[in-house]
Amino acid sequence: LTRSKDDEGMGFRDLPLFNQAMLGKQGWRLIMRPDSLCAKLLKGKYFPACSFLDETRKKKSSETWRAILFGREALVKGLIKRVGPGDSVNIWSDKWIGGTTMMKPIVRPPDVQAERVCDLFLPGSRQWNIQKVRDSFCTIDAEEILKLKPGPRMNEDLTAWAFEKNGLYLVRSCYRMLKKESDQLESFKLNETSTSEEIRWWKKVWKLKVPPKVRIFWCRAM
Repeated sequence: LTRSKDDEGMGFRDLPLFNQAMLGKQGWRLIMRPDSLCAKLLKGKYFPACSFLDETRKKKSSETWRAILFGREALVKGLIKRVGPGDSVNIWSDKWIGGTTMMKPIVRPPDVQAERVCDLFLPGSRQWNIQKVRDSFCTIDAEEILKLKPGPRMNEDLTAWAFEKNGLYLVRSCYRMLKKESDQLESFKLNETSTSEEIRWWKKVWKLKVPPKVRIFWCRAM
């Protein structure tokens, strides 16, 4: 894998994450250029009956294909639907709300019947039915949805990269997403370990064969 101009100036990298972000770009090309020779060859061999995003890993896949699927794991975390007509975007399963962490509704109320984003528009338009949006979602989701501006001239809903305004995939952008996720996971593990150690320590102190008032004194002192 080669280094592109988009990836310069990023400073020190976590190489495994950077490599995964680079591989994610190959998956992005398969989605954006389905008519390319490479995409057609891979589709014919590995996912003839489904899309690239839906294909499951086969036992006898080549190293190259397994590497592309490894990159896809990073790619799907940042893919989002840009709303145009809204008729192909499932409200509850697709990612389409860019201002939230999950990029889709937090919860589905049991009495909401809308399935597609177009169901949230005023009839015959691409303008939000504000009251319907507020009645169908929690406050956080509703506010973010109403910030979205469906493309008035888009003939179809588009797949885009959520972490760039222009919707185009960048290796550095994916790397930053992966690095942030990795750092958060590491922080969680450290906090979890620290909490567990503290609990074990307190249990040991409380089991010491000393008068209760001594144990209480030590606890307060700590």
